[in-house]
Amino acid sequence: MNAVTNYLENVLAPMLRTYGVAEDFINYTAKTIELQITSLLRNWDDVAFRKTVLLLGSEEGPFYDPAGKYDTKCFVVVAIRNSPIETIQSESYQRAGLSSAISSRDVRAITGSAIRYFNNQDFAKLCKEAKSSTAPDLYLEAGEKFPAAWAALQKLGTTSAKVVEYQPILTETPYQMDMPVNADGQGKTANGDMVKSIFDAYVPEMDPELMTLLKDITSAPNGALVVDSFKTLTRNFEKLLKIIEYILTRGHVFATANYYLENGHVERRTQPLRAGHTVKEMQAHFMQTSGLGHRHAAVLRNLMSE
Repeated sequence: MNAVTNYLENVLAPMLRTYGVAEDFINYTAKTIELQITSLLRNWDDVAFRKTVLLLGSEEGPFYDPAGKYDTKCFVVVAIRNSPIETIQSESYQRAGLSSAISSRDVRAITGSAIRYFNNQDFAKLCKEAKSSTAPDLYLEAGEKFPAAWAALQKLGTTSAKVVEYQPILTETPYQMDMPVNADGQGKTANGDMVKSIFDAYVPEMDPELMTLLKDITSAPNGALVVDSFKTLTRNFEKLLKIIEYILTRGHVFATANYYLENGHVERRTQPLRAGHTVKEMQAHFMQTSGLGHRHAAVLRNLMSE
């Protein structure tokens, strides 16, 4: 039994059982996480690739307990936390056979156990083992499908500079996806009205409220989608890249409190803030513009002035 299988069968699954998660959902969760872990580990020796994917854990991983290496903690966020684990602590908990969602404390226990386990693993060995996998390469395939999004994330992930200019990724047409409009959708639209959409943040489907918001943003001059952190929008890797691709290939902006993305221009907060958990925390993050790049600071100030 290799280290990944051992983690899934002897660490994660028993914990999920103690919370009452149904066996079929445990199996689904384990298979999803196994694919994500394998997809990341098989490319672990490609430093630029690894740093690009781990960027998506940078707003959470470094703040997790217990102590551990930066890459290991971000790995736990991207490959393990960003999974159907989200469902069992969301309003969609019934899909996991639960009568109520598990607590934040329980989620911390899951992530903490993962960090402790992988702190003791040899990632070079894990990488070598993963290369023999015949499963789909989730992150590599997503990067190829969404080149503008991948390029922006790669520039951010592989530099410590505050601002990076690069050659924009040119496409014949902007990225297309079905956009059914919910006229009653709630969101922070072009006129500044606030959006509130609560859903399972891992599912790949685009909910009507979000699709309405994207249409409004890309229909407005200087439109920008601003969220507190990557996970605020979604914990689903492909869905996140799809949204960023849609925005960037239309010449618009995607930003978190820590990162600013345009097609050909990115900016970063040199010391990322921890992903917010409350509206108050998120608003406080948006107000912290000192030391940011000019465009990043401007988009956050504009958000708070609306």
